[in-house]
Amino acid sequence: MKFLPLFAEIWDAVDQAGVLLGAGLLCGLGLFLCANRLYWRLFARRVKGVVVGVRAPRKYFYYPVFRYRLTPNGKWLQGTVETGALPNPDLVTGRKARLLVFKRFPDRVADAETHVLELLGLLFLGLGGTGIGVAMTFWSVTPMTWVIIAVIGLFLLYLLRRTIPRRKEPPFSALWRGATPANLLESPVQTIEGLLEGPVRAERSRKQRVAGRIAAPILVVVGLGVMSLGGYLGRTTYLLKSTGQSAQGTVLFLELKKTAHGSSYYPVVEFATRDGMKVQFRDGMGSDPPAYREGDPVTVLYFRNLPEETATIDRGPLNWLAPGILCVMGSFLAGVALWVRLGALRG
Repeated sequence: MKFLPLFAEIWDAVDQAGVLLGAGLLCGLGLFLCANRLYWRLFARRVKGVVVGVRAPRKYFYYPVFRYRLTPNGKWLQGTVETGALPNPDLVTGRKARLLVFKRFPDRVADAETHVLELLGLLFLGLGGTGIGVAMTFWSVTPMTWVIIAVIGLFLLYLLRRTIPRRKEPPFSALWRGATPANLLESPVQTIEGLLEGPVRAERSRKQRVAGRIAAPILVVVGLGVMSLGGYLGRTTYLLKSTGQSAQGTVLFLELKKTAHGSSYYPVVEFATRDGMKVQFRDGMGSDPPAYREGDPVTVLYFRNLPEETATIDRGPLNWLAPGILCVMGSFLAGVALWVRLGALRG
């Protein structure tokens, strides 16, 4: 468990209010994305369309334009997706797709076949909910905690209302009301193939190759390092739960440790091993306000041959929090590295 104090030092840099507010922002973003897409899927019409080009009011992002009919024998209309994207196969001219469109606003459409926004929304909701649960578990619940929770609740209700357009307001699928950017619908329609030809395509390929050669190996090394740390902590936790021993201990006192970011209270615990030896240790996770009080009973996990060096408080499912976060972060970094490298090879 030698890496646990390092994780604890990072944990000391935040407090309950900061975790709750950060988690509230993540929940808000996730709720907005999920609720907005649900609004489109429930109330918009479904039609078939084909990509006729893109709008490119910005340098690197492209907004697909679809040609479609509201009725089988109706006139052809054009609608623009308000969510921009980097060059990808979905922007190729002639690609067919199912669309979501409101009859009163035919110039704005959403791609019904993509679920990226919903997945991002669910991811943000999951991270935010986990953050709130961690904040309520690792720190003592005080009246200020409930005040912050109430503020987060009002914030979520406000965002939920904003996902639905006001009366006579055009529907929107981006994070801002109205087309994003502001001049999106006035931008000319061009084919993605034409935009990426010649010097533009050559410059893009060169940048991708440079990014692939420099950034990808760095991200791979960092990602593997973070994953290894998470795997080490997870393996240690697994061995403690499966082959280690447990005992009932008592919090003797709380040790105050001050850092550059504030202070934290670490529980100092005493327990007796199965061999009858009395052991005292300071747990590796501290908090402010303290999560334990003097005299609180706790369950201790330890290895029989090294009780003093390996003893830690058993926090149940939260034992897996640090390994899980590190493994997810490492996997994400490694995935980004592979995506960058594959993009460079295709370029």
